[in-house]
Amino acid sequence: MSEVAAAGEVVVPVAPVVPVVNVEELKNSLAFEKGKNKVLFDEVRKLEDEFVNRTVEEFDAVISDQSREFWRGQLLSNRDAAIVALGELQVAKQGAAGADGAGRRPIHNRAIARPVPPAVVAGVGGDGLADAKAVKVRNRAHEIATAEKIPFSIAFRRAEGEISER
Repeated sequence: MSEVAAAGEVVVPVAPVVPVVNVEELKNSLAFEKGKNKVLFDEVRKLEDEFVNRTVEEFDAVISDQSREFWRGQLLSNRDAAIVALGELQVAKQGAAGADGAGRRPIHNRAIARPVPPAVVAGVGGDGLADAKAVKVRNRAHEIATAEKIPFSIAFRRAEGEISER
């Protein structure tokens, strides 16, 4: 801006030359740039919505209708953490369903449960006649269950009917 003055010399600063600019041209170029920014912003928003919708559909099994808006907000604000959290939820839900897709195994598997095998117990306890009848019902129920491949409880009911008719 100014040069070092020699002893006794006076340096006069020179004002920079400002080019004359048409104000209307500036307004038009500013409006044009704002329009371009709006178009780009709309495209970015559209792409974000498509991404969020695709991700929500991908994790549809773990996102309920009540939490859908929450997860949309999380995916927009913190995409990486939200995808990690949804992935962990999906793995946890699959783990609850079983790794092989068969579901959790019950504690008591009735499909492989076997009824008590028939035994002959006569006269144990008070009334020998009642005990003998109970043993007959149980033995007949076991025969029916094995012959017809039906649950023991159904076979027991049939055997009760048969034995009481006799």
